[in-house]
Amino acid sequence: MLKPIRSILFATDLTPNCQQALEFTISLATSFKATIYMLHVIEKLSDHVDERLKDLLGKHEWEDLVNSHQMNARRSLLGKQSTNSAVREAVHEFCQQTGIDEGACDFNSREIIISDGDVAEEVLKNAEENECDLIVLGAHRTVFSKTSVGNKVKGILKKSKIPVTVVAPDVA
Repeated sequence: MLKPIRSILFATDLTPNCQQALEFTISLATSFKATIYMLHVIEKLSDHVDERLKDLLGKHEWEDLVNSHQMNARRSLLGKQSTNSAVREAVHEFCQQTGIDEGACDFNSREIIISDGDVAEEVLKNAEENECDLIVLGAHRTVFSKTSVGNKVKGILKKSKIPVTVVAPDVA
């Protein structure tokens, strides 16, 4: 028997490819009145690459660039609103577009997590820490095929102890 979905980890790389996966996550969370945890992982470079870039750009310029990326990720996920209100607004907009009654769209809290490290490790770690019942990821569109699943997604699929759903991007 399938256990109920009480919390969902939605991992995003902040590209338009993830829009369908976000809509799917909101739809599921609405149906199950589940908590959504939105995760963006800022992938760390290998020490060798990190050192080379510091040498090429200068230590301070490289650190400024890394900090800028982290701030842009936070702004992209949070906007100028609080975490809860940013996600609540996205859910409200989704419910209006799909014609779902606003009362039916009222589900548990939404959390936004920004982390850095290995993508697969961070997704699995956050899913476990937040006791998630499902992980939702977005696939990518490529030049050679309509959808593609990269090594990071494959790593998550191989190691996850909970169900993982990979949502194809909108191909329109």
